[in-house]
Amino acid sequence: MEKMNRSISVIFAAVMAATGVYWAAHVSSWTFMGTAAAAACYVLFIMTGLRAIPALTGYITPGRSQQYAGLEAAEDLRRQAWTKIVVWVLLSRLLMAVAAYAFLILKNGYTGDLFGYLNEAWHLKGIDAPSYLGIAENWYVTEGDPRFHIVFLPFFPILIKAVHFFTNNYLAAGYAVANLCAAAFALVAYELAALDMDRKEAFRVVKYMFIFPAAFFFLLPMTESLFLLLSLLSIYLVRKKKWLFGCLCAALAGFTRSPGVLLAVPIVIELWRGLAETYKPADKKAFKRMLAAAAGCLAIVPLGLLAYLYINYAVYGNALQFSIYQREHWFQRQYLFFDTVRYQMEYAVGKFKEGDSRSFLGLWLPNLLAIFTTLYVMFKSARKLHPSYTAYMIVYFVFVTGPTWLLSAPRYLAAAFPLAFAVVLLTKDKAKDSAVTVVCIAGSLLYLGLFVWGYPIY
Repeated sequence: MEKMNRSISVIFAAVMAATGVYWAAHVSSWTFMGTAAAAACYVLFIMTGLRAIPALTGYITPGRSQQYAGLEAAEDLRRQAWTKIVVWVLLSRLLMAVAAYAFLILKNGYTGDLFGYLNEAWHLKGIDAPSYLGIAENWYVTEGDPRFHIVFLPFFPILIKAVHFFTNNYLAAGYAVANLCAAAFALVAYELAALDMDRKEAFRVVKYMFIFPAAFFFLLPMTESLFLLLSLLSIYLVRKKKWLFGCLCAALAGFTRSPGVLLAVPIVIELWRGLAETYKPADKKAFKRMLAAAAGCLAIVPLGLLAYLYINYAVYGNALQFSIYQREHWFQRQYLFFDTVRYQMEYAVGKFKEGDSRSFLGLWLPNLLAIFTTLYVMFKSARKLHPSYTAYMIVYFVFVTGPTWLLSAPRYLAAAFPLAFAVVLLTKDKAKDSAVTVVCIAGSLLYLGLFVWGYPIY
């Protein structure tokens, strides 16, 4: 085992070294702060990967990893837990709406127009919500500004369209879908956490998911709640040996947001572990049937993203039309995550020197804080977190922080379910839990206030 770990570590280090050399040869600018930030991100990521390798190889090797016992499945205890969680979710939604209202009063004063102010507080025009609502109402079109809506995936708008039948209002339907999904993913997160943790820790997983600074996006008609629900359901079902339904949920996650296809990584790890546990040399035929079933289920995972590519082809005659618009309209393409840190730091320093506090506080500083905080949590939890979650977090981090014009790092990273699990494992001490909780709530209020006050938060 040690020899295999060393070999994998050498390969990983060599790949990262080659990537670093490539970046150094093609970097567009060298500044002290930008280069230092990129180097710190690069080194910390390598250290995270090296720490994760032994845990991962141990998990997929039968008999080498501890298997955790889930909580007792008594229905009365589950009902009590679910009731507490639903109340927590509803209360957090209410408190967030009140806080947004209070922030708006601080900005504009009080006029007594409660509902008008609530609508103004969640100024949807500056984020992606109108695009999803437009798709729900008109589907994808090829003319005018709405032609760019093709870059947004269709499952969330499809659900809005379905709920519109009951609400007769697309905005209300968007809010309904997002918040129902938020309540549902809280329940699934608890059940998934309960496979490995005691009851109090499982509750804390839900708590952290809803107090991360960008968690207010779960309230808005955006895809994060739905994506989290499908991601959590996928892993929960696969870990419960319900491979087909788990992979179907992963496919729907990929039909909601493109990172959904990355769920194939933890699914492969869980399938491998399951196959390794059941392998018996004397019953090779049964094992081959299970292997074929696993391969068939895994093949379902990319179908959601492939369906989205087909929609691109049906509407535009080009399956990759979305990438053209991303590149030409938003100057967006996929690149190296540590180069993202470089230009984010350069923009942050530049805006700070210019005195542009809105861009500095609303965009560049939160992006950097989200990236480095997430990476630090990944590093510290790499030997403690469930190995397939760590693997997913690593590939998800590389993917969502790699765009050449990243504007939404806090929101994207809040939709990575392993992050809350990792924070819980790192805050077992009550004092640490209390301190991190206070920091998260303070950060949430500050970030929400900046959003309500119209800072560039997307």
